[in-house]
Order: sequence, then structure tokens, then C-alpha cells
Amino acid sequence: MWYEVMPAAIIIGTCLAMPQIAAIYWNKAVFGNSYRRNLNEFWDRHMFTRDTRIGGAPWIIKGIENIPDGE
Repeated sequence: MWYEVMPAAIIIGTCLAMPQIAAIYWNKAVFGNSYRRNLNEFWDRHMFTRDTRIGGAPWIIKGIENIPDGE
């Protein structure tokens, strides 16, 4: 019957999901955030530098409301 396939499907699904879930916890432990940025493009490097300058750390994402006014 169809329910005989369920254990194999659960095992395969778990094996496929484990690396993605492990990467979230690995990045959180090593880098301090649950994702890594791709810095291959100029714009991505620019935003990384901007977040470092404004927030003090690249993993603290700040919006436009946190940019100080030029008075």
C-alpha cells in the first residue's frame, strides 16, 4: 500500500533537510548570524561595508532610518 513508502520518504526527506538546518546553526555559531552573505558582486560588497560602517558589525542590518542626518 501507499503507507509502506512513508518510512523511506521520511528518511530521505530528513537526509535532504539536515545539511540545510545544520548550516543555519553552524553559521550562527561561527559568524554570529544564521546566514552568510555572497560578496561576489560589487553591490553586495558595498552593502556589507555600509552595514559595518553604520551598525558597527556587518551582520547587524540597519535600514535608512538609522543613518544619521548630515547636520
